[in-house]
Amino acid sequence: MRKRLKLPAFVFILLMLILAVNSVTVSAAVGLTDSDIKEGLDFCRDYPVSLTLDGQKVQIDPSGVPAVIIKERTLIPARALFEKMGGVVTWDEQKQAVGITLNKTQVSLTINSQTAYVNGQAKTLDVPALIIDHDGDYYGSTMIPVRFVAESIGCTISWDDATRTVGVKAPAVEPSDEAKDDKDADDNTADNENSGDETVPHVITRPEPDPSIDLTDDNDNTGTSVGSGTLSGNGVFTAMELSPLPMLTENAKKQMIVIDAGHGGKDCGSIGNKGTSNECFEKTPNLDAALKLNAWLKASGATTYMTRSGDVYYTLLERAQKANTRAATLFVSCHNNSNTSSSPNGTEVHYYSKVNEYGDTEKDIYGIESKAVAKLAEKYLVDALQTNERGIKESPKLAVLNKTQMPAIIVEGAFMSNPSDLSKIQSSEYAERYAYAVAKAIIESFNKAFPG
Repeated sequence: MRKRLKLPAFVFILLMLILAVNSVTVSAAVGLTDSDIKEGLDFCRDYPVSLTLDGQKVQIDPSGVPAVIIKERTLIPARALFEKMGGVVTWDEQKQAVGITLNKTQVSLTINSQTAYVNGQAKTLDVPALIIDHDGDYYGSTMIPVRFVAESIGCTISWDDATRTVGVKAPAVEPSDEAKDDKDADDNTADNENSGDETVPHVITRPEPDPSIDLTDDNDNTGTSVGSGTLSGNGVFTAMELSPLPMLTENAKKQMIVIDAGHGGKDCGSIGNKGTSNECFEKTPNLDAALKLNAWLKASGATTYMTRSGDVYYTLLERAQKANTRAATLFVSCHNNSNTSSSPNGTEVHYYSKVNEYGDTEKDIYGIESKAVAKLAEKYLVDALQTNERGIKESPKLAVLNKTQMPAIIVEGAFMSNPSDLSKIQSSEYAERYAYAVAKAIIESFNKAFPG
């Protein structure tokens, strides 16, 4: 992460004079001097440090700061290693804090502070996280102590003195989040599995958009349109009026909304009417609803991004990272439910009320909260889909809820395993009704949270 150093104007002028003589500038850190940093950079420039993950060399951005050893502690660019192993790396500009999340462990380090937090527990660092400007261009790279962070999230670390190589062995991916969210509450036994479980610790921040990421919606749903009017019911629903949805406020239009169509590609999700000529893969109605939702939101002036607009596969972590790197304000995942029994039916919405180690809530940081959006979405969905109301459920173990930094919800429209619900899902009106209801909830929530 390349960060512009924050300095008062008079310090900036002084710094520019210093840079004319010395190209190495760092933030002052407890127990460290500029000469400590310069000595480490100079030595590692002559004798570079390599980094491997599970035996494969990790490439570090050549425009940034290379791995450096300072006071016998190796520091590396924050994103280089941990995103490669599937972790989520975030940057909080206001707090000058780096967050690293992998499996159920969250590590938070504040620039120049020798106190770090692992799942909310304070730990003391020998060398703090730093912003280092190695080439005098007034832009620094965020550098973190690799051994502390890696061992905190379960990695094994080794050092080969002959080759000056830091070897990192990634921990096994814990199946609890992945396996459960592969179902995404598609099996209502997840209700029982979630009940009584300890909330997954989470470091929630408001990251800046990654400048290397194209924020435009390259998954635009060209050809998908919306319009007011009357939905006939199509023999499955009763008739419904689609009134034009309000425009978003100017402030609400600036907020990024990431829309995730659940499953896709090799992951078909639940299967309705399995083995028959009328077989239905869940990934298809999920995408239909997501495309329509994108269209409704765009029609109201929203800034959106879709994780997929075709039949492609992304891991759960990749979906979360797409939202995190775009500094989204809300993440919405479109799904449908399932059960081993054909009896369960209806609509439910999952959320996770995230709180960081400082006690800041989603509303404190983002202006909205996932629970409120989930409640409103469930209300409008039940009306539009004419389904049984199953309520909203806090589900901290679902990966796309606990790996996203922002407020996030998972919508479970109806049950693929219930004949009556499935007939609605396969109806030509279902995606429009689903999307209209969720869009209405989001627009109402955003206009209230971001007036003017």
